[in-house]
Amino acid sequence: MGYSLMVDHEKKMKRKISNRESSKRSRMKRDQHMKDLSDKLFYFMKKRDEMLPKMKGIAQEYAAMEVENMVLRSQKQELEKRLEYAKSVCGWCEGDGYGSMSSMGGFQEPWLRPWDQYQISNSISLMPSTGNFQF
Repeated sequence: MGYSLMVDHEKKMKRKISNRESSKRSRMKRDQHMKDLSDKLFYFMKKRDEMLPKMKGIAQEYAAMEVENMVLRSQKQELEKRLEYAKSVCGWCEGDGYGSMSSMGGFQEPWLRPWDQYQISNSISLMPSTGNFQF
């Protein structure tokens, strides 16, 4: 074998060794990267599992508050309507006392007609209790 063939053979061997080491480093980096990704996945799945019950509880509290808000708005409207009728009654009473009933809406409010028990029981059911909410 000539000198140039031996030099070429040594270069090929060095290149093979260098390529093997480079491949080994690449595999180790890839494996480490996969382990890091797996660890992150586990961490985020654990965090998600911790957050889901909290989010569900918050959603339930939000829904309860929405219901309570609707009840309060309804009660507010009912009280505003009653206040208008009360003002109308006061205006009628402060007048000469001979005004027509139509100025008071014809006594449409149940508290103005105590003899109509059906109307009173319906008006009482319009104001449900708001319930107890814990936070």
